[in-house]
Amino acid sequence: MRFPVGSLFASLLLIACAPEEDGNVALRGVLITGGDSGGGTVFNTHVLDTQVFSELEPLGQPHIGPGLDSVNLAGNIEVLQLTEEGGELVGFDWLGFKYSGEALLGSEWIISFNSGLLEIPMVLHHIDDDGAVPHYQFYHHKNAVKQPNCPEGKYGPGHARVLSGLSVDENNGEVSEVPGLLYLACDTGATGKAADLGYYDWARSQGDLELFETAIRVLRADYCYDGDSHTKPGVELVLEDDWGIHPPSPDHAENPVEAVWGPNGLLCHGKGRLTDIACLSKNKVPECPKDTTFATYSDALFITRLP
Repeated sequence: MRFPVGSLFASLLLIACAPEEDGNVALRGVLITGGDSGGGTVFNTHVLDTQVFSELEPLGQPHIGPGLDSVNLAGNIEVLQLTEEGGELVGFDWLGFKYSGEALLGSEWIISFNSGLLEIPMVLHHIDDDGAVPHYQFYHHKNAVKQPNCPEGKYGPGHARVLSGLSVDENNGEVSEVPGLLYLACDTGATGKAADLGYYDWARSQGDLELFETAIRVLRADYCYDGDSHTKPGVELVLEDDWGIHPPSPDHAENPVEAVWGPNGLLCHGKGRLTDIACLSKNKVPECPKDTTFATYSDALFITRLP
């Protein structure tokens, strides 16, 4: 069973209005609370043995970085093409037969690094499909000990959501379109957390990955939009957005505003999650006025508040 939206810093509490009988009412205002995942500072937490990686080149394609060399299903069925459809992993064999869901369980994936000089197998162990999209738990063996690829979170070993056609530059935080690329986003990292909060699907529906990029920056407290995080595991924040995915909550209307986040930088600021927000003098970012709402700034995408 999946618990309410994984963890950025490991758990998510949905605050304010209770769902009505039809179950379609948006949950208002989310308080993201602390945990032990470390996801507050890192983009992703996916590790295979000692190799940290997120992105995989298409199956069987030449690559310099991490690449997917082969996928074999139970019964020694070789997958020749692997893709993502609506968040679900889908594989095709040489006859064009399609495999997904339980048919992929137990499949062995050979991941190679350093242009194929190092090959490490991983196995698809579990599929959690209780949520809107499946999440996948991979494991590998390290020194003959079974290890999950996504680290332990509050509710046990993490699962990965499969994102496709994008790349995250961990030097500056930019998200760009790269057709064919698969991204394994652990729910114990900021990229997976932003996806679980609904912002990957929203960005795709709008044809604008910069919306997803900004969501990741918000969760990592990347105030300067330069890829540097200014938070740590265990720090809480209240998150609101302008699209109604997690709209403002009256329960947190009086909470102090940390920042208003626009598409290209902060629109205003208060006190940061840990200390005063740096780098703002050169960008001439004003302090947020009292009673700041989305109506205060027409370009606002997110408002974060301190608990």
